[in-house]
Amino acid sequence: MSDYTKFYQWIKDNGGQIHEHIKIDMKNERGLFTTDSIPALTALAMIPWSLVVNNQHSDLTERQGLIIFLLHEHAKNDKSKWFPWIQLLNIDEEAKDLLNQKMKLFNSVESSTLGQALTDRYQQLQEEYEQLSQSKMIDTTLDLFCTVDHLVWSRVLDLPENEPLSLIPFIDFANHRYAYCNSLCLFYNRMFFFVYSLEANARWFIDDETHSIILRSERNLNREEEITISYGPKSNEELLYLYGFALPNNPNDRVTVPVSLSPDDNLLGEKLQLIRELKLPPRLTFDNNGQLSEQSKRLAMILSSQSIATFDQQHQFYASFILNLLNEYLEKLNSCCEGEGEGVFIQRYLSSQKLIMEKATAYCSL
Repeated sequence: MSDYTKFYQWIKDNGGQIHEHIKIDMKNERGLFTTDSIPALTALAMIPWSLVVNNQHSDLTERQGLIIFLLHEHAKNDKSKWFPWIQLLNIDEEAKDLLNQKMKLFNSVESSTLGQALTDRYQQLQEEYEQLSQSKMIDTTLDLFCTVDHLVWSRVLDLPENEPLSLIPFIDFANHRYAYCNSLCLFYNRMFFFVYSLEANARWFIDDETHSIILRSERNLNREEEITISYGPKSNEELLYLYGFALPNNPNDRVTVPVSLSPDDNLLGEKLQLIRELKLPPRLTFDNNGQLSEQSKRLAMILSSQSIATFDQQHQFYASFILNLLNEYLEKLNSCCEGEGEGVFIQRYLSSQKLIMEKATAYCSL
């Protein structure tokens, strides 16, 4: 019996159901596919609440708890109740590739905000690993810890109705609606086929009566069609960071430029106090059209003001302040790698960032 068949049987033995014309493409690891046509509004899978992994099991607390859970169950090998699922996650193989692939990504985008996010994230993971190891909550390597962290982020679902972050076996194999392009995936170093659709062809929801998780087709599905869900309105930076791909013409793309106050600013105290009171994040966020969010506009007004009286209005220094930030960040982006050998997703991310910066620059120059 194959690992895939054992996994199916495990779900059924625990009260779950999977449509007979659904498969996991284990050969190319492309996610869920149909083996025959399926009508719209058909239940593709039903996963019972007992198989939903979140803080209902032991002492889990959100992401860190999920990591600890998976590491503990992985260490049990075939003695774990969850072995058929964890075996398909292929954690040991992913651990061999993940760090190398993330370093390639970091080297290509080091000067971008994604590069800073990767630096901060890896530092945080090192600190978490040391704390959890010292407290005897985990007994594993740093590489394996980082791999499981990535696995959790790339598969977790944020359930509605105040439910915690959760991992849902089987449904976690469904890819994003645009998911993969015909090139190397950043984190897994494998070939994927292009899947492009403006809308996901399936969605998941919690059944009101059984509290089971249902995956349902949203339209008629063709034979050998990939079943895709939406990961949510994420920017290319988020998608590249969490899942290893970026989208062409992503309508949810944006650029966030970190800002700070000069210690020589005569209004430093007043500006800091107002920023805290308004709970403004320390960054300017530009949407896909190069427009600033309302919070960012307010922050730019405050940071660029030369007097308290102009904190609440655009003034003569406002546009030049933003343009200086844009030019500085665009210069950093231009220093990032954007060669053919760096991968299409890195190129797509950097190109999109530059395009948004150019739109924002043109808007501020009016």
